[in-house]
Amino acid sequence: MSKDDAAWLSVAYLVFFVLVSYVVYRAFDTIGIQYGWIERYEWFSYLSVLGGLVGGGVSTYYLRADHDRADYFLAAIGELRKVNWPTWPDTKRMTVIVCVVVGIFAVIVSVFDLIWARALKVLLT
Repeated sequence: MSKDDAAWLSVAYLVFFVLVSYVVYRAFDTIGIQYGWIERYEWFSYLSVLGGLVGGGVSTYYLRADHDRADYFLAAIGELRKVNWPTWPDTKRMTVIVCVVVGIFAVIVSVFDLIWARALKVLLT
């Protein structure tokens, strides 16, 4: 584990906090709209923001508190550093190959579909 890996893990925790906070905030807003609390109570929007922050904070705290999970995440980051990622030209070349192969198979499946549709039409009429 290097300092850089721990920094990336901290960034991942921050992103997790933001995402969970947003989801909880939107959930509070949805409930408030459903029951009409947003129109009735002017403080409900503040409660939604506070609920989102608390929900994100509690979730992130429990995620970060488990040291076994943190060790697993750090090991995963370390393994990802060992991966030999393809270069940009290799990625473009492989993408073109995949698109061509998918196109060829789409044509083959379409031809078989037409043949079977006509064969069944002849058999059923």
